[in-house]
Amino acid sequence: MRNVLGLLALAALGAAPIGAQAATGMAAMQYYVGTWTCTGGMTGQAPAKATLTNTLDSGVMRQWIVVPPQGKMKMQYTLSVAVTYDAKNGRYVQTGLDNQAGWWVSYAKPFTGNTEQWADHMNNTGKLGRSEVMRSDQNSYVYTGYDTMAATKPNFKTACRRSM
Repeated sequence: MRNVLGLLALAALGAAPIGAQAATGMAAMQYYVGTWTCTGGMTGQAPAKATLTNTLDSGVMRQWIVVPPQGKMKMQYTLSVAVTYDAKNGRYVQTGLDNQAGWWVSYAKPFTGNTEQWADHMNNTGKLGRSEVMRSDQNSYVYTGYDTMAATKPNFKTACRRSM
């Protein structure tokens, strides 16, 4: 499950809203503040539903993801994530930890379009993977994860919509 839903947090990484002036640093994360409903998971498996809540304070975006038991799940899956901007190196950095001892560190260079490109190091694979976030509008985006930096076939995909 940590492979499946731990990646949800990666889907919630910073970007300026579509059509807006390019925001810099943590101002670009404002797009994600609030509560989102996400549906998705590992490619070829039944989709799972999750709630993602983001807050931004003192230069750190905090994320909390809750996936209630569903399908074959016997217990709730939870995930805590922190995202900040490394001004010295000009990139966003993120770390996450779930209730199944899964963790990762990711980074991304700033971007100006509606697609984010992230490099992800996860403990479950020990490999450097990648992920993409494609924002379709102010209230929805799709996250796609890949096992390696060179992979062309996704292993995870989820769609998130802002809860109103």
